[in-house]
Amino acid sequence: MPKFLKIIVFLYCLLFGLQSFSQIKPAENSAFTVTTKDIDNFWVAFDMLKNCNSSLDSIYCLKEYLFDNGTDGFKEFIRIYDYTSEDYLEAIRNYPKFFNSVRANTLLTKEIYPEIIQLFQKIEKYYPNYIPLKICFVISPLRAGGTSTREFLFIGAEIITSSNKVDLSEFGLNALGKILDSDTNIDKRLIYVIAHETIHHLQVNARLDNYDLLNRSLFEGAADFIAWLLTGVRGNAYLYDYGISHEKELWMKFKKDIEAGVNTDNWMYNFDRVENDLPPDLGYFMGYRIVEAYFNKCLDKHQAVLDIIEMKNPEEFFKKSGYNPDS
Repeated sequence: MPKFLKIIVFLYCLLFGLQSFSQIKPAENSAFTVTTKDIDNFWVAFDMLKNCNSSLDSIYCLKEYLFDNGTDGFKEFIRIYDYTSEDYLEAIRNYPKFFNSVRANTLLTKEIYPEIIQLFQKIEKYYPNYIPLKICFVISPLRAGGTSTREFLFIGAEIITSSNKVDLSEFGLNALGKILDSDTNIDKRLIYVIAHETIHHLQVNARLDNYDLLNRSLFEGAADFIAWLLTGVRGNAYLYDYGISHEKELWMKFKKDIEAGVNTDNWMYNFDRVENDLPPDLGYFMGYRIVEAYFNKCLDKHQAVLDIIEMKNPEEFFKKSGYNPDS
């Protein structure tokens, strides 16, 4: 499973076309949008597949109704991840019960525009001149939750809107199935993922090409923590429930690994490698707890939020946090 598959995580594209967030003072030339058109396109293509008599027909169908008819955001989405009609067809054929049952949930993305406005009003208190990314809700071939580029913030609606009411029988006990087995607070989860990805956009000092464990854990943990602070929602309950109940043993392993300067291989972006019912992405949890410790120590909470988002030196930040579950 690709590195960008995150969960925590969670957004979508609304049907409000080319509306801008005037409440948060976008620049006059800003074309900030929220769109769900690509979700509608997916379900049109999905329904048309029933009339296809061969794999070639099915691939052409997806190309015509989903790829060729996609928004500029969707075209950017498939370009950066190199998705093809074949990728979508494989996902649909492997998980037909899931896709049929998650359909209604993905359409809930059309109903949360007011909550998106409220989120950016909160962000405005910290960054008055911030211009949001264009939010594009899409359906991925079960590979992408929340991610962003310089222009767009993407939400993979089939992942983020999944819940324990969806048919997950085709996933067995694998890690992705556990992630998809979320609670039914879909609107809150969508807003959380928008917040998480927006924090990434604000992390102007982040060393994105550095996969050192401490650096990446704090990068993701900061986005998780501030997103929780803004929304009151925690992204991946399964991950954090496990982390809290095993925190001391995780800390011993994590401390040893960061002192050795290891990368993220065993801690993050590891959906395809976890064993023994361990949740993937435990580095997110460790980063979250370090950031939380820093925030709790600070008297000036407003400045603490800025310090967390604009962190320049992960090693120095870690020391200042004083995080140590053994103490």
